[in-house]
Amino acid sequence: MATALDLPATSAADFAAIPVSGLAASEPLAFPLYLRTAQNTWVLYRPATSALDATHVGRLNAEGVFELFIRKSDRGLYYQRVGSSLDRMLLERDVPIETRAEVLVGVATRMADELLASRPNREGVQKARKVMMATSGLLLREEEGFAAIRKMLSGSTALSKHALTVSFLSMGLARISLGSDAHGLMVAGLAGLLHDIGHIGHEGGDEDEMHTIRGAEYLAGLGLPDVVVEATLHHHERWDGSGGPHGLVGKAIPPLARVVGLVDTFDKVYSNQRPRVSVFDALRILALAYRDCFDNDLTAGFIKLFR
Repeated sequence: MATALDLPATSAADFAAIPVSGLAASEPLAFPLYLRTAQNTWVLYRPATSALDATHVGRLNAEGVFELFIRKSDRGLYYQRVGSSLDRMLLERDVPIETRAEVLVGVATRMADELLASRPNREGVQKARKVMMATSGLLLREEEGFAAIRKMLSGSTALSKHALTVSFLSMGLARISLGSDAHGLMVAGLAGLLHDIGHIGHEGGDEDEMHTIRGAEYLAGLGLPDVVVEATLHHHERWDGSGGPHGLVGKAIPPLARVVGLVDTFDKVYSNQRPRVSVFDALRILALAYRDCFDNDLTAGFIKLFR
């Protein structure tokens, strides 16, 4: 029998709306699902460990129910459940683009936290590849897809948060400046996500000049595409030759390495300002502090991402 939860208005913050799409699976639920029947009343729809398959989802849709609620504390379990069907859920045009972007970023954040907790293995990279491919599909299908994703991002010095931000922004820049197709966007996402992999297990930050070499060697050993390995190796090269590890100049720097290098530097500028500044102030700081360090055409394309 359904249980009604009458909660005070302040308890509304404990619940999060989620799309019904993507919930169907053969595995039992790992968390309870709720219906909201009034402003501050939630009714238990399915308890944890119960089934929720395509029949249940179809019945909900037929009754005009396209979203359910979970406890915010269960978000991690929710993202784990929908991760395997992420690409299908992102295709659902009946679900607002903002909602789909929120789920995508949630799934991707969980993936990045797990992937970069230690040096990744092939299985972890394969999971990352699937998330990046789902993201590339959304970016190519939905005109407002990138803007919706961007609104979910915030600057952070934590490795996984920084890596995910660089990943998504690199995909956006690769689309607008390199004209990348779905595969190219997926590769750009992987390059952004894995560009600082050489830092794992080492200290010193960007002053550790060997982190690009270590990272590239490790990714090559995992069988990552050459362009991803090159982006990791050369993302600290600079257009004017002032970077490293090889002091490459101009177009000698591989295109994807230029993309990741620009995005990586921007996110660090944006994240490290105290007090915090706006995106456009960070762009101005980047232009002044890194004059001649980046391809002007690429910089112009990057600015367009934020308009």
